[in-house]
Amino acid sequence: MKTIKLKSLSLVNFKGVREFHADFTNAVTLVSGENGTGKTTLYDAYLWLLFGKDSAGRGDGNGGFNVKTLDKNGKPIYRLEHSVTGVFDVDGREIKLQRCLVEKWNKVNGTTDEVMKDETQFFINDVRCGTKKEYQAEISEIIPEDVFRLITNPYLFPRLSAEDQKEMLLQMVGNISDDEVAALSPEFMALLDHINGTSLIKYAQEVAAKKKSCNDALTTIPSNIETAQKLMPEDEDWAALESELADKKKSLADIDAQLSDVSAAANAANQRKVELMRLQGEKRLALGNRQNEIRVQANSDRNKAISDLEAMESELATMERNIATKTRELETVQGTISKLDKDIVGLREDFKAVALEVFVEPTKESLVCPTCGEPLKGDNLAKTLDRIRGNFEQDKAKRQKEIQARGIPMRKSLDQAKADETRLTGQISTLQDRVLELKGKIEYAKAHIPAALNVEEIIGTDPQCVALANEIEELNNRIYADEKPADTSELQEAKAMLSESIAELNRRLGKREVIARCRKEISELEEKRIANNQAIADLECWEDTYTRFLKAKDEMLYERINGLFKYVSFSFLKEQKNGGEKITCVCTVNGTPYPDVNAAGKLNAGLDIINALCVAKGFSAPIFIDNRESVNEVIPTISQVINLRVSYDRTLTIQ
Repeated sequence: MKTIKLKSLSLVNFKGVREFHADFTNAVTLVSGENGTGKTTLYDAYLWLLFGKDSAGRGDGNGGFNVKTLDKNGKPIYRLEHSVTGVFDVDGREIKLQRCLVEKWNKVNGTTDEVMKDETQFFINDVRCGTKKEYQAEISEIIPEDVFRLITNPYLFPRLSAEDQKEMLLQMVGNISDDEVAALSPEFMALLDHINGTSLIKYAQEVAAKKKSCNDALTTIPSNIETAQKLMPEDEDWAALESELADKKKSLADIDAQLSDVSAAANAANQRKVELMRLQGEKRLALGNRQNEIRVQANSDRNKAISDLEAMESELATMERNIATKTRELETVQGTISKLDKDIVGLREDFKAVALEVFVEPTKESLVCPTCGEPLKGDNLAKTLDRIRGNFEQDKAKRQKEIQARGIPMRKSLDQAKADETRLTGQISTLQDRVLELKGKIEYAKAHIPAALNVEEIIGTDPQCVALANEIEELNNRIYADEKPADTSELQEAKAMLSESIAELNRRLGKREVIARCRKEISELEEKRIANNQAIADLECWEDTYTRFLKAKDEMLYERINGLFKYVSFSFLKEQKNGGEKITCVCTVNGTPYPDVNAAGKLNAGLDIINALCVAKGFSAPIFIDNRESVNEVIPTISQVINLRVSYDRTLTIQ
C-alpha cells in the first residue's frame, strides 16, 4: 500500500491568512481555534495545493473561490504573492510541493497605467515546473484525484449515487464466478451444464421468451378446438351414398351414348355444308377479283391524271412551306446583321473615347508619404508622378485591347450572318421560280382530266361476272336447303338432372374428408396443449433453480462486501422505476439507513468505508475531519488524521 502523510503546510496570503505554518504528526493531529480563525481555510489550502480546488470542489478564479487576501471593503489587496507549500512523506520519500498565484503587472503603451494578469506557478522540490500539466502529472503519480477524494473525505462515498456505490463495491470484492456458486449444490451444477456456456442473464431471457410462447399457444388452443368442432359436418350412410352415385353414373353413360349417335349424323350433315360454303367462298373471291380488274381498267387514265395532279399539288405545298421557313430565317439573319452593325459602331466610339483620354497630373499637395503623412518632394515626388502616369497609360492600353478583343468575334459573327443572308436570298428565289412553274402545270392538268366511265354497267354485262354470280346463288340454295335437325331435348334434360344429382352426391361424400381433417386437427391441438403444459412445467423448474442460484450468488456477494467493513453494511435492493425493476445500493449502520443516523454515526461510517477503500485501492492519505468537536469518539483509521475542532483559542493551535 502506498502511504501518503502530510508533514507540514505553509500558507502565505491565502484567503486572508497572511502567514501560517503547521507541522503534523504521523498519526492524529488536532487543529483547533475559534470560528473564523482559518481551520477550513487550512483544508482549502491543502486541496488548492494539490488540485487547484477548495473543499467545496470549486476552482479558483472567476465563478470559483477567491485565493487573494481582501481588504475591509471586500476588494483584493494587490501586489501580494499568494502561495501554499506542503511537505509530504510518500512511502518514506519526502516530496515538497508548492503552488503560487503571482500578479504580473505591465504598462500600457503611451500611458502610465498598468494592467495586471494572474499567473499560477508550480514547484516540485523547489524546482519550477514548465506547465501545469507537468505538475498535475507528478501529483497523479503520487495519487489520482478521484482516489484521493474518496479516501480523504468520509462523507463523499455515501453521497455517491446508488449505481456508483454498487459499481465501486463490486470492483472492491472482485467477481464471483458461476462455478463458485455451482459448487454449493448439485442442482446448480446441473443448471450450468444445461445452459452450456450461455450467460445466466441471456438464459433467463430465453426461458421467459419460451414461457411466453407456450402461454400464447395455450391461449389460442381452446378457441381453435372449438372452431374445428363447429366446422366438422355430421356423419352420413356413406355406403348407401356411394351405391346411389354408381347407379346414376351408369344412367348418365347410357344417355351420353344415345346423344353420341345423334351427334354423329349431325356431324356428317355439317361436313357437307362446310364443303359447300368453302366452294361458295372461292366463287365469291373470283367474282371480286374480276370486278376489281374491270374497275382498274375502266378508269386507269383518269386515275393516273388525278394521281399526277395530287403529286404536283403536294409538291407545291411543300415549296410554299419551304419559302415561308427560309423567309423567317432570312428575317432573323437580317436582324442579327443590324444589331452587330450597331454594336461594332458602339465599340469604335468607345475605342475613340479611350484614345482621347489625357493624363491629368495630381496636385503636389495630394501626394503625401504613407508613413509620416508629409507632402512628397524632390525625387520621391518625381518617381511617384512617373509611376502614376505609367499606371494611367497601362490602364488606357489595357482597356483599348479589351475593346479590340470584344470586336473580333463580333466581326466574325457579322461576316457569317452576311454569308447566310446571301445564301438564303438565292434559295428563296429558286423556290419561287419553281412555285410559278408548278402552278402553271396544275392549271393545265385540271383542265385535261379524262371523264369517268360507268363501271357498274360494264360489270353487269361481263360474261365472266354473270356466270360466277349464278354459281354462287346455286351453292347458296344448296347450303340453306330445308333440313330438319334431330330432337334431343328430352335426352339433354335427363342428362342435366342426372348431372345435378351426381354433383350433390359428390358434395355429400366430400364431407368425409372434412370430418377426417377436423378430427386430426383436434387431436394435434390436444397433443400441443399437453406438450406446452409440460414445457412450461420444465421451464418453471429451471427458472426456480436459476432464482435460487442468483440468491445464493447475491448472498456470497453480500458476505464478501460486508466482510470489508466493521461498522457499516451494504445490501442491493430492487425498487420500481417507471414500471420496471432497478437494483439500488443501500448503506446501513447497525441496521439503520445511513441518512437516518446521527453525525457521529455518519463520520464513523465514512471512516470505516475509507479504511476498506484504502485496502482495495492500495493508497492511504491524510483525512481532514471538520467539526471534530461534535463527535466524542471516532474509530481507528489506517490513514493519518487531521482533526479540525472549534475551541476558544483565538488563533489556530496545532497539537
